[in-house]
Amino acid sequence: MRVTSNSFPIDLRQQLSELMDKQATLQMRATTGQRIENASDDPRGMHKVLGLQNELRTLYQYQKNASLVREGVDVTYSAISSLKKTFDRASELAAAADGAKSPDVIRTYQHEVNQLIEQALQVANTKHRHVFLFAGTKNTTQPFTATRDGEGKISAVTYNGNESVSVVDVAENSTVKANFTGHGATGVLKNNKGADFMAHLIQLRDHLAAADSKAVNSTDAVNLLKDEDNFIDHFSAVGALQSRLETAEAIAQKRASSLNPLISKEADVDLSETLVRLNEIQNAYVAALQTGGTLLSTSLLDYIR
Repeated sequence: MRVTSNSFPIDLRQQLSELMDKQATLQMRATTGQRIENASDDPRGMHKVLGLQNELRTLYQYQKNASLVREGVDVTYSAISSLKKTFDRASELAAAADGAKSPDVIRTYQHEVNQLIEQALQVANTKHRHVFLFAGTKNTTQPFTATRDGEGKISAVTYNGNESVSVVDVAENSTVKANFTGHGATGVLKNNKGADFMAHLIQLRDHLAAADSKAVNSTDAVNLLKDEDNFIDHFSAVGALQSRLETAEAIAQKRASSLNPLISKEADVDLSETLVRLNEIQNAYVAALQTGGTLLSTSLLDYIR
């Protein structure tokens, strides 16, 4: 077989180019610590890594969802606790306005109840992260607005939110309620079982102002018990939701932690093996340069002397 004079330089350039490509690849792997840079490096491995990374991102989102909802639920629990304290004081005043007290003494209780109404309205309009807690899904609208009489006292409270709730994914096929409503079937301040905290406080104040101890004991005390039942029910529901969110967040975090080693196993490079191979390639490159330099320096005159 006839070998042309320029075949060796061509083969040498091709071999040097291949060695340089391999050297660059190994240097990149040693620098980044990643075995797979492009899909062509390992199609099967890349497919597996992408699947694991997508699952990991989903778990991180579940974890973030659970954390954000739990934060809002914690603030809601605190707000309901404040409303319950307001209720407790209103109940004490209602119990104190018995027939043994003089009308003048009973009337004095109205002033404190009036402040309790203002306090309850403030709590009912609590905001967290720029949204209202008890407005349903209309959480950028102030849920409760007051109508005042000529003396500036609250005579009625209007609900401006809605009765809808949004849900958030915290796991596969698992959602939780992400917000609360002020009014509705399960409203925090008014429900379909007779609770209507703001209206009952206003009625209590007005009966105290009229020194109507009979109405306070026969009507207001009974109405306030319905509000108490509603608050206790919400304490139970919020507590159960807090527990569920903590569990969901912990499970997502644990699953995410278990995926990281799997991704590293597929994508990370074996540094010691890579450095050994890099050294071998570098030696082969140097040897090829030396051999090529020796052979290419030989001319026809070297053979005819």
